[in-house]
Amino acid sequence: MSFVQIVRLLVRFSAYIGLTALCLAFLVFWFTKDAKQEYQSHTLLNTGLISGYNIESNNGERIDYAYTNNEMENLINLATSFETQKELSARLLAHMLLERSKGENPILKENQEVLETSLENIEVKINGRDSLKSVQQKIIELREADKQNAIYELTYSKNLFFGLDQLENIKVVREGNSDMIRMEYASIDPYMSQITLSFLTDIFMESQLDTKEGQTESVILFFEEATANTLAKLKQAEDDLLNFRVKNQIINYYEQTRFISGNKEELDKQFQDQLKIKAGAESAIKRIELEIDDKSVLPVIQERIADNQKKIAAFTNELTEITITNDSLLDRQTLVKKRDLEAKIKNLKAEMIESTKSVIAVTQTSDGVPTSNLLTQWLNNVISREESSAKLEVMKIRQKEYEAIYDRFAPLGSTLTRLEREIDVAEREYLENLRSYNQARLDQYNMLMSSNLKVIDKPFYPAQPEKSKTSMMVILAFMVGLVVPSSAVIGMEFMDSSLKSPKNTAEKTGLRIAGLMPKLPKDVEKSNIDFSTITDQAMNLFVQELRIAGKKATGKKNVVVFSIQNQEGKTTLIENAQKFIGKHFDENEFNWIELPSILNNPYGHDKVKNGDIHILVTKADRKWTEADQHALKVYKKYVGQKPVVFLNGVRTDIMEDVIGEVPKKRSWLRRKVKAVLS
Repeated sequence: MSFVQIVRLLVRFSAYIGLTALCLAFLVFWFTKDAKQEYQSHTLLNTGLISGYNIESNNGERIDYAYTNNEMENLINLATSFETQKELSARLLAHMLLERSKGENPILKENQEVLETSLENIEVKINGRDSLKSVQQKIIELREADKQNAIYELTYSKNLFFGLDQLENIKVVREGNSDMIRMEYASIDPYMSQITLSFLTDIFMESQLDTKEGQTESVILFFEEATANTLAKLKQAEDDLLNFRVKNQIINYYEQTRFISGNKEELDKQFQDQLKIKAGAESAIKRIELEIDDKSVLPVIQERIADNQKKIAAFTNELTEITITNDSLLDRQTLVKKRDLEAKIKNLKAEMIESTKSVIAVTQTSDGVPTSNLLTQWLNNVISREESSAKLEVMKIRQKEYEAIYDRFAPLGSTLTRLEREIDVAEREYLENLRSYNQARLDQYNMLMSSNLKVIDKPFYPAQPEKSKTSMMVILAFMVGLVVPSSAVIGMEFMDSSLKSPKNTAEKTGLRIAGLMPKLPKDVEKSNIDFSTITDQAMNLFVQELRIAGKKATGKKNVVVFSIQNQEGKTTLIENAQKFIGKHFDENEFNWIELPSILNNPYGHDKVKNGDIHILVTKADRKWTEADQHALKVYKKYVGQKPVVFLNGVRTDIMEDVIGEVPKKRSWLRRKVKAVLS
């Protein structure tokens, strides 16, 4: 559809479109003429998401704009959330009830009636000690008690002061690309506009703080509990290790075992040395006894020194105990006892030597060695053997003690290692949880610092009302009244599947257009269109098409006029054609044969089959169906040629595409517009 055709179409329905636009504009004006003036206030908040300072501001990190945009959306959604509006409604109601209880009413006089009507059924007990928070809590409790009370109905109504529908008009937007948020609200009263934004700001900042703290509080509580649990576990592991050390008398296990091992090795070395000394003494004693000729003196000597030998053995045992069991640094008492034992042993040795001198009668052996020297050697070796025997006995006892110590300390090492490992694991777990706990607290402080909302522009008291929007709404309604019907007309035209135009008819029927006739109104005389001229022009074109189509035929040409449906206009066409031909041509040039509806009546005579020209007459406002197409197909097979189609009842704006400009009365403006569009 061309632009000119669209214009013609809109002109056809211009009266209806104009009437619709006027009616809609009048309705808008009628319903808005008594609307009250509105007073608008606004406030500006700085979120600090981009320009604010936080703990991590000095780290040189780049700004995450995706995170910033997401946070801004969260803040806007929080400010406009349903729960925020419910709390705002309750706080506004509490504030106005408190003001009324004090005898104050700050709203405009013309709005007093609206306020009184809103509060007339609200029954909240208020005393002198009540604050805004306490009254608000009472209102919330009464509102949530059931859904049939006056406060609930007022909150969920369209009340101009407290209704949620009214509070939904609050606009919360981001100020450009900055990190600031702008809140706007318009009400019929300037005080209500100001106080509503003031309360909304307070509620919004409180909710934002609670939300941020709630996001991290659960994490902090988790790590705080985990830190306390791991600390208790660490203390328990340390207490277990302490009790184990006390119970088993362990100060430093590794130093103690190293010391015990060193002492045992030293004891084993001394034990071997004493075995060597004893073996050497026994060997010397046997050698000396072989060199002494008078063997009878030996039992006498042994008898005399037997007591001293026992004493020396006992003293040596004590001295060995002191030497082995004590460190190199002895206390004074032990040192005195050691010296006393050494003196006693020395005196006993001297006594033993003196007692042997009286026994020996021979002065030398057969080898010439003095007997006194041999006896002295023998005696010294005996004493040495006794001392070694005594030391060996003590060392054996001490070795058994070390073996017992080894048996006790061996399993303690693995247990001690396990306890120390448990302490190490518990300590690392505690330190990790402590680090996570501190990091969570740091993140919480950082989040609170970075999202610290600050009021830049406080809500103000609007002194002047907003400009009336009535005229703008009327103009907009008028424009809508023009656009919507026009769009509907154009849409219906596009969806119209009737034949309506020669182009559509040729495409759907597959036949060539032979002519068309305009659709005549009921009262042709009153129309501003010259239908007589249009009909003559259409008939002229049609007759010319007939004469061209019948050029090959000789004599009088048989013209078969048929239609698929009834009442398609065949008779009218024949009458108009005969009248026009009789006026301008030879009236015997054509022989007209009219057939009834071929879909409902038979047509099997020879005149139809031998016709020179076959004309299908159809109305322009009808749809072309499959039945029509099938009937036409059968007819074409029967007559053996392709008919032409005559479109009847065509709109005059479509006729203009075929016959040229439609003769009609036009104003000067329409002629100019038509000239421009053409």
